[in-house]
Amino acid sequence: MVSDVEVDGEYHFERCRFSSTPDHLRLLAEWLIQRDVEEVVMESTAQYWKPVWAALERYWKPICQNRNDTGTSSGTLHLAQAQSNRGRRGRKNDFPDAERLVKAIGS
Repeated sequence: MVSDVEVDGEYHFERCRFSSTPDHLRLLAEWLIQRDVEEVVMESTAQYWKPVWAALERYWKPICQNRNDTGTSSGTLHLAQAQSNRGRRGRKNDFPDAERLVKAIGS
């Protein structure tokens, strides 16, 4: 999920799903680069975040930091502890959880 938090103080989200295969994680990095994403936030749920983090460090972060128009936070990865960033009780839903994390980092 991508959000442009600079638009009139509102959040506009673009969603896309990727699997956790190495090829799809590379596609995720490319998707983020195409959208000029400068910061990424994800939950640290068990061990599942590690391959995503590694792929973003390898494919996304260096390209972000080496662009000519790079901002000070470009290429920043944020890891949010799932327990302390918990949403409402009930069944887990990735997109509302992602929106909540984006809003927490953006504020």
